[in-house]
Amino acid sequence: MDYKKIENGEYDIHIINNNKFHTIDFRVYFTSNVTKEKITYYNFLVSILTSATKKYDTKEKLIKKCQDLYSLYPTSLLHRNGNLLTCKFGISTVNSKYIDTDNLYDNILLLKEILLNPLVENNEFNKKYFDITMKELVNETKTIPEEPRLLANIKLLELLNRGDNNLMTSYCDMDILNQIDRKNLYQKYLELIHDNKIDIFIAGNIKDTEKVVKFIKDNFKFNNNYSKLNDGMIVHHKPNKLITKELEGNYSQSKISIGYKFYGLSEYENRYVAFILNNVLGGGANSLLMRYIREEKSLCYYINSYYNRLDNAIIINSGINKKNYEEVLKLQKEVFNDVIKGKFTKRDLLEAKEELLFDLSNVYENNRNIIDYYYGRCIFNSDELNKKINMVKNVSKEDIMKLAKKLELNAVFFLKGDL
Repeated sequence: MDYKKIENGEYDIHIINNNKFHTIDFRVYFTSNVTKEKITYYNFLVSILTSATKKYDTKEKLIKKCQDLYSLYPTSLLHRNGNLLTCKFGISTVNSKYIDTDNLYDNILLLKEILLNPLVENNEFNKKYFDITMKELVNETKTIPEEPRLLANIKLLELLNRGDNNLMTSYCDMDILNQIDRKNLYQKYLELIHDNKIDIFIAGNIKDTEKVVKFIKDNFKFNNNYSKLNDGMIVHHKPNKLITKELEGNYSQSKISIGYKFYGLSEYENRYVAFILNNVLGGGANSLLMRYIREEKSLCYYINSYYNRLDNAIIINSGINKKNYEEVLKLQKEVFNDVIKGKFTKRDLLEAKEELLFDLSNVYENNRNIIDYYYGRCIFNSDELNKKINMVKNVSKEDIMKLAKKLELNAVFFLKGDL
């Protein structure tokens, strides 16, 4: 595999040449400092931009063009990464060696069409696709309360967000959504392409790298002049007082979401030790929380934990009967204290490492993972893969115990159901 980065003034081009897969993947990433308003507007944009373009002015025509080019339908996704917001657009096509035409350049042009020639007239997005997208986003936002696990997580993040204005979900805000019209959405589109950091990635078996780079430079003109990006990492400076909130609803199960924040982590702890700690605690299939609370005590339907490195937080989710709320909360704290005291085995540590090493082993399993890996190295200064693997292997029990003392229980959200 050969990786090359070409700086091009308004954006960087990343060429990842490999012959492992039958596809070539082309992606464009837009990165900016996150705001609550951007999350809602950019959610709208990642959906509407892949609906139709001026040249392919219906979704059916766009689908037909993809079929002609032996391509999957263009993808788009928005994700908050700590203090930063990422919008990515991509298209995947069959390597030309397996078909009778060199379709790579036409696929690059198709993604150009989607990003730079949207279905806009008189500085307004097309009414038909605007209305369709608005309806979809409103429905998605309004039905969040129908998904109790998701609702509990969103409510917990609201509690955790005290003093950390960027600790938020990637879902739309209904008040902001109601303010969007076709004109101001177009203005946000101009912001997306002119004011974001842009990275263009292409991964696969590329015959002529210089030709591809020149083709991209000739066709992608963003007139981009982005402001400096913030550091992606959210740093928690001062512990908040524990806050507990309860909401009652018509749910068959009750849910608990518990949030811990890290304070004063070293880079080594943040990048490596915290992942292992999370797997020991609740991130693995045989974690302490799973064994003690679910399997031994039978006090929950499920229980797991999730570590977000850029948020510097661990979130524990569980589904329970409401009568077990106090007992589950008490046992979860006891398990956490056991980690601080080192009451876990060498096998627990080994299995926690193996789960993370398995995830790392999948980095090179497809072009999409490979592109995300290099994007992480570019934007978040992630370590090279071999270094990651070696660092994970070297995490010790003492490292876990020391780090666990830097976790502070910050928020508890209890969604009380019928049971």
